[in-house]
Amino acid sequence: MRSLFAHGLCQRMIPRNAGTRPYSSVTAWGAYVRQFTATAPPADLPGAEAHAQLTPAQLSLSQLFGKDADALSISAMGAGVRHALVAATADDKTDIVGFGLNRCSQLGQSTGDQTDAVRRYAVTGKVVQMACGREHSAMIVEQKGGSRQVLVCGSNSFGQLGLPRAEADPPALQHSQLCNLAALDGVLESGELPAKVQCGLDHTLILTTAGRVFAMGWGADGQLGKGPGSTADHCTPTLVFGLESSPISDISSSTDFTLAVSADRRLFYWGNAEYGQCMTGEKIDRVLAPIEVPFASPIAGIAAGGAHSLVLDTLGRVHTCGYGALGLGPEIISVLQPTVVEGVKDITHVWASTDRCLALDDRLQVFSWGLGNSAGRLGAGHGAENVFEPQRLDSIGASAIDPDLVAVGNDIALLATNNPTAA
Repeated sequence: MRSLFAHGLCQRMIPRNAGTRPYSSVTAWGAYVRQFTATAPPADLPGAEAHAQLTPAQLSLSQLFGKDADALSISAMGAGVRHALVAATADDKTDIVGFGLNRCSQLGQSTGDQTDAVRRYAVTGKVVQMACGREHSAMIVEQKGGSRQVLVCGSNSFGQLGLPRAEADPPALQHSQLCNLAALDGVLESGELPAKVQCGLDHTLILTTAGRVFAMGWGADGQLGKGPGSTADHCTPTLVFGLESSPISDISSSTDFTLAVSADRRLFYWGNAEYGQCMTGEKIDRVLAPIEVPFASPIAGIAAGGAHSLVLDTLGRVHTCGYGALGLGPEIISVLQPTVVEGVKDITHVWASTDRCLALDDRLQVFSWGLGNSAGRLGAGHGAENVFEPQRLDSIGASAIDPDLVAVGNDIALLATNNPTAA
């Protein structure tokens, strides 16, 4: 099948900085992060916030990976509700570190009864992309010959790992090691490969090089896009309904709905829409099959939050819709039509998760806004509670940021840069 992966969305890309080993450092903020900074006394915060990093800080890769990191280059990152994964590749091996909540072994290895943890391990091949949900994780691993597989771990209680479920044995619903999603091989056509994975809270999406989208996991709000009347969970990768004539080039999901853009730049939506984040001018309980959302401007990027959506156009404008701290000021916390965020311009990429947004402009400035600053997740420092308008994060001083190596979760944010002092 003809690959569409190389001919997808034409985003306003930031060129890589030639002449340096690219993206060999990580800047991060939020829960569990401070333990990996060069100066790592815990913040004066309780529980999971004990290692909260309240403003963006460069991480020490040697502390992150627990060894000399000079030869490592960041290849993928993912962030979920309360955990994150970072992958760094050298030769034909990828070192992975997972940190944060690990109650269901979502870090890729079990830690027994320990709920908060750091786990380090390695896989053969190059991890090219990662995603994290509430209590599960997924990643795409590419081997030297070009073959790819999807590895999954964590909770399978709704079938979100695409693995058989053992209803009578609850511990069997948790996969304490990385597992190959073998069922994917049975639905892919010849030459078709996984191109991108996305994790919602309790479901998983896989975009292929042929522009098809498969879904698995929790389906009560239409997260799986199975069509009218279908709200059942699925524990095998199932083709999203109604996109056969619209090959997809990008997908975004972080909670219970999905945004997708086709190769010809049409916008699609499915899943929970109770806050009007579906951009149709009304609040809908749930959208069970993909609907096309008319959008006047050419689309350059998408980001699905919790109760809100972001769409980036080719003029660098950010459009927001739904509920929360939308970037429109404290007086406007709900809109049912896409509305331009006036506080930023010349934006190249956007990201979103539950009640938070992140944007990158063409001068490498990073902007953050959202509701609630627990564990420093907004990067705004002490005293900040809600940030209703885009706030520039001045402590990020990178000479290059790879937009494909940015992970924004509920309480953790990670950016890969090429700062030379990361080890």
